[in-house]
Amino acid sequence: MKGLDGGYDYVVPVRLAAVCGLLAPVTYAAALVFGGLAQPDAFSSADDAISDLGSETASSGWIYNQVGLNLTGILVVVFGLGLWRELSPSLLGRLGAVALALTGVTLFLQGFFRLDCQAIDEGCENTSWHSEAHSWATGVSTAFLFAAPPLLAFAFRRLPRWRNTWLPTLAAVPVFVLASVLFSAFGAGASTRAGAVAWFVWLAFVAFRLLQMTTQSVRAEAR
Repeated sequence: MKGLDGGYDYVVPVRLAAVCGLLAPVTYAAALVFGGLAQPDAFSSADDAISDLGSETASSGWIYNQVGLNLTGILVVVFGLGLWRELSPSLLGRLGAVALALTGVTLFLQGFFRLDCQAIDEGCENTSWHSEAHSWATGVSTAFLFAAPPLLAFAFRRLPRWRNTWLPTLAAVPVFVLASVLFSAFGAGASTRAGAVAWFVWLAFVAFRLLQMTTQSVRAEAR
């Protein structure tokens, strides 16, 4: 399979990256569900922040930190690197891939920088350095996850075999903002969860398209 850079040896790594992109939503969603179930009855997924799942006072905080953030972050980074290779030498494609990979890096870091406590804890104040670092990493992550879809959308628009992916990718940001707004009726926690899930659904869509293209090209070469 020939990529935009004319090479044939990238099929397996790019296919692996696509699989990582498909697995990332699974690990993140699993961490949300099982991490939430592990919390005490006072915890509410509709009202409490996602980050509370990994705080130092959380029950089984490793579920969200190590699975939802560390593992998911690694998977997103690998997927971003695969897209870089697939979309090179497109400048917009590379910028979008970098934004995606940096989203993964910041997710990974959040898993180590834990909040001090959950909102349900009496007198909770997240004042430690690692709580501050978690907040900073979350903010940076948000910036990159908003930047990646439009950059990739305009890159896809210029590439013939990706052109049918550009409009769904362009719509990704409005869709996950809309999801956040709609679910805000149930609470702040539900709002952020809905937006995050919508973003990962888009990620899975792009990963599926990448896997689909690599599989089709391998079959064509085998004939």
